[in-house]
Amino acid sequence: MELKFLRQTKVLMCGAAGNELSGWDALENAAQLRRFSKAQEIFGSGEWQPYIYVIRRGIVKLSYLDDTGEEWVKSFIGEGGFFACPSVIISGGKTDYFAVALEDVELEQLHYPALQNLAEKNSDWSRAVRVLLESHILRKEQRERELLTMTPDLRYHSFLQSHRTIVKRIQIRDIAKYLGITPEALSRIRTRMRNKKHQNSSELIS
Repeated sequence: MELKFLRQTKVLMCGAAGNELSGWDALENAAQLRRFSKAQEIFGSGEWQPYIYVIRRGIVKLSYLDDTGEEWVKSFIGEGGFFACPSVIISGGKTDYFAVALEDVELEQLHYPALQNLAEKNSDWSRAVRVLLESHILRKEQRERELLTMTPDLRYHSFLQSHRTIVKRIQIRDIAKYLGITPEALSRIRTRMRNKKHQNSSELIS
């Protein structure tokens, strides 16, 4: 199989497995390359989406909407990253968040049952799937810990560290929603950080 639709997925899966994987032909009919324009919805809440998405180009925002219609940003996924809805692929439910392209996006869509079937027959694929699921769980646990135990200043610092390759491409209002604060509060945090950086630089010069 020419990995026309799974070029980035191969990088991701082989990296998770720790070695080259064979058997890609089994996924030939389960994959497709999809493109979305900036601000276009990739999927909405309450849908049946039994797929893993791997991003070739662009940034995807994953968000919840509460009963009042207010948006709460769950995560940002950039090039080389992946996302999926565990409530669909694990428990057979429906999506509980929505995904939107923050830029023009190109991603690889892989039908999870086909991947699961391959993993059940091949230990290398099984290891790759397990590692990806574990990384998803760890990412989710870190996000919960930051929201529950860190101050907004520390959450923003952590965000800058973990999203350094894409942070300049994300709008301030979306970052604020991710941090669970207002854009005005984020502006004050950014001002404090700039002032502290300037003060430290002045102390080094003196």
